[in-house]
Amino acid sequence: MDAAEESDTTSLDEVLEFAKSLAIEVGKRALEMRDAGLLTQDYKESAELVTSADLVVSQMIENGIKERYPKHEFFTEESEGAADRRPDLGEPTWIIDPIDGTVGYARGHFQFCISIALCMGGEIQVGVVYCPALDELFTAIKGNGAYLNGNPIRVSATDHLKNSLVATGFPHGWEGIDRIVARLGKVRKGCRDVRRSGSAAFDLVWVACGRIDAYYEEGTKAWDICAGKLIAIEAGADHGFFDDNLKNELSEIRGYAILTANPLVFPELLTILDTRSDKD
Repeated sequence: MDAAEESDTTSLDEVLEFAKSLAIEVGKRALEMRDAGLLTQDYKESAELVTSADLVVSQMIENGIKERYPKHEFFTEESEGAADRRPDLGEPTWIIDPIDGTVGYARGHFQFCISIALCMGGEIQVGVVYCPALDELFTAIKGNGAYLNGNPIRVSATDHLKNSLVATGFPHGWEGIDRIVARLGKVRKGCRDVRRSGSAAFDLVWVACGRIDAYYEEGTKAWDICAGKLIAIEAGADHGFFDDNLKNELSEIRGYAILTANPLVFPELLTILDTRSDKD
């Protein structure tokens, strides 16, 4: 069965309901593990924190999807070699971050998410971001708007960068930190204030519901942003890039140098951030 046939036979409404239930189930499990003091911690590449809950939740999501959609592919943070993999987005592919914002999660913060997206026919079609500590479920189907706990959401109406709250993030290591901090200084001079949650998915859905006006970051990955990106766009956000595609990523799931903002703020912020060699 090719992707077109799969798209015809797989109801996106059905997929969304399945993904919602799965995200809530594993999100509650993540909270239970933390509350019970069951977390063990390790580091990937000596820099990025991974907990036992990341692995448990990842496996729960994969098992659930395999049982329901056995022919679908996976692109998930916890997969071996994920950082260097280039998935075939012609096939139905689930793009998953089992716990986005692991550092905050492990320290008892509320800013962490379960992020689940389905890409079909080369495009992100379904996005679900569940924030367990807040019991907030953000959802979208491509072309059908964005929702928070079943209620429609829209981006903010803030019309000038100087009045905007802007979110960003930093890398796990120190590579490029001077450049990133210098960029942050330019943004801070132009906006009302800057926030950092430690979770790209969290920031994207907060753009979607208008709690912040914009989010940018240099070094996110597909699993960090795919579900939240769709939700933000469906809520009326503009989404683009402020640097060249230096990581040679597929455009639909590209995480390098992203900017997502309400349409009134987006152009002004892009002007500050933009370092592309070909500016259109």
